[in-house]
Amino acid sequence: MRSVLIGNGVVIQHGGADYLNANIIQRGIDNIRAGCHPAHLYPRECADFVFALAKEHPAALNGDYDSYVFTTYDRMSLTDFKSRYDSARTYSATEIGFEDYFLLFELVHNKLSITNPERFNSRGVLRRMFLDSVFNKGKIESVHKQFSAGFVRWLKTHNHILTTNYDSNLEIATGLPVHHLHGSFNTLSEVYDPNSFRNQLEDDLLDGEKVDFDYPHLYSTCLVSYVGDLKSYSMTQSSLANTGMKKFVEGYQSNPDLRKQIDSWDESNDLVKRLKEAIQLKAEHPELEHSEQYPHEILGNISGTLEIVGLSPNNDGHLFEHILENKNITQIVFHHFSAQEAADAKQLFSSKNLSTRDVRDFWVDVNT
Repeated sequence: MRSVLIGNGVVIQHGGADYLNANIIQRGIDNIRAGCHPAHLYPRECADFVFALAKEHPAALNGDYDSYVFTTYDRMSLTDFKSRYDSARTYSATEIGFEDYFLLFELVHNKLSITNPERFNSRGVLRRMFLDSVFNKGKIESVHKQFSAGFVRWLKTHNHILTTNYDSNLEIATGLPVHHLHGSFNTLSEVYDPNSFRNQLEDDLLDGEKVDFDYPHLYSTCLVSYVGDLKSYSMTQSSLANTGMKKFVEGYQSNPDLRKQIDSWDESNDLVKRLKEAIQLKAEHPELEHSEQYPHEILGNISGTLEIVGLSPNNDGHLFEHILENKNITQIVFHHFSAQEAADAKQLFSSKNLSTRDVRDFWVDVNT
């Protein structure tokens, strides 16, 4: 069996420099300055916010924020963050990884003791600005027009196509199903789906947030985070919620004492009230479930050969952990862009049967 994992390098190869990190950030800033953005969904202050966070980049590298890290995964993320930049030089706003801005965001909010809902709302508008820039007014969805016939044929030789990309170019080009590990512009997040389980509850869980479906990509399942642990949590959240809810409902229906206890829960606490209502609602409508919007199990189920194209071995470690744990993956072919990437891949996959190949040679072969 053959599988392939595709990253953003494939979009850059065919869509050009527009999808490099620096240009994604610059485009977001330029769109705001030119007024070419949905100001009712993210304000012009987002551009100023990016520059304010960029000013904290040297402080974060030099350890000034070390005491404002409160979780294990944040501490690991900060360590990784420091390893990827040179503290002896200054980086412009466009040289900082756009997902790293979300780590800077958390560090600054920790230092200033800013909590929800302000923190949640500010994070949300920053996410929308960057997602809108990646979407590039929908142009990213046309990148497949630049795919060669040879590349499309090569894609079709695989049993499974997986990607960390948000766009739908792979499925359009091949006509095959594609596993979007980090979500898709074309899939509405359950948070905003009026027919979802969570939105059948009486409370307005959006807390009055106005949704404009003229911009569906801003309400999609796309995961944007500075740390793999948070992405992993988001990928498995629905599955865990369904399992937990099933156990609650089974007890509610089979144990009269538990049913009486749940029915008498104090509703003054919003979380308790929502859990109580959800249990009662699912007991009445067992078909209701949280939708599984991220195919998190696929990396544990594939077997045989896995080729990786367009991904850095230094990003998305949460995905590589699943690959390393899968003993049925017998060979990995890693297409690298530099000698350093090849060396890093060899270290990362030292326990696997690995071969590395210069991605430029790959493109020559599939395009001829």
